[in-house]
Amino acid sequence: MNIRRLAAALLLLNSVFFSFAEVEQEKQENPLNKTLNTDGLLPVLAGSIEEGSYEIETASSSSMFRIEKAVLYVKDNAMTADLTLSGKGYSNVTMLSAADSEALTSLEGTSPVIDGNGKYVFKVPVQSLNTELLCSAFSKKKQKWYERRVVFYSEKIPAENLFVTPYAMQKCGLKDGSYTISVKLAGGSGRAYVKSPAPLRVKDGMPLAQIEWSSPNYDYMILNGEKILPLANKQNSVFELPVLVFDKPMSVFADTTAMSTPHEILYQLEFSLETAQRKEFNMSILIITAISLLAAAVLLLFLVRLCFKKRK
Repeated sequence: MNIRRLAAALLLLNSVFFSFAEVEQEKQENPLNKTLNTDGLLPVLAGSIEEGSYEIETASSSSMFRIEKAVLYVKDNAMTADLTLSGKGYSNVTMLSAADSEALTSLEGTSPVIDGNGKYVFKVPVQSLNTELLCSAFSKKKQKWYERRVVFYSEKIPAENLFVTPYAMQKCGLKDGSYTISVKLAGGSGRAYVKSPAPLRVKDGMPLAQIEWSSPNYDYMILNGEKILPLANKQNSVFELPVLVFDKPMSVFADTTAMSTPHEILYQLEFSLETAQRKEFNMSILIITAISLLAAAVLLLFLVRLCFKKRK
């Protein structure tokens, strides 16, 4: 009798242990509360990327859903991605919740293609880059859907293929004041250039740079969809732009009137933060200026007195 009770107790303990282990495993496999890193990044949609294919970086909320390789395809204002998974434990992948995936009447288009290395490759629609997106994967072993979160990053897409800058404007760490900073221009035909170093002013930690072009033929610029007009009374076209990112290319459009018809051209500006130099107050220049003004005043006074003497 005691042996039976002991055996029953062991079976109950074993059942409780495996139930607890299964719950813990499911928590690990379905960590929806885990936040993926998108700090300082802005969402990028299909219309902001030149059509083509790009190998991109990804992140997943679960180690059980590991993406070894991702290739992004942009066409007709839409994006898809081929995801190569590390294992073969999933038979279907959707960009839906587990409940919505369970309710699908057809799983057509959600199953993998096997590549030359025997890896499972799933094709999925991509709504936006640099954004946490919900997806679900069907476990062949457990016969159930598991929800995941994934991020497709724009970092590896060349700047010349992006029509926006995928970086949020952040405080640059420079103290408020006036600076000069080195700036490089890329894109276009290569004939245009901008003056470097460029004036930079920092207000409330936010940097604004003055971009002076090599000609007066630019009538506006566009940064992340915002139209910026030139500063007035300048010989060349000069614009004040917020610097969204340092030491990385920042995509901008500049509209030139030098052609037969106005034409928007995509450029990249890159600001080197280490070259930023503060414009210090120069006491010697102030002293020289004061002495010059004083000498001019003395000379003027002398001439006035001389005129009065001649009149007498």
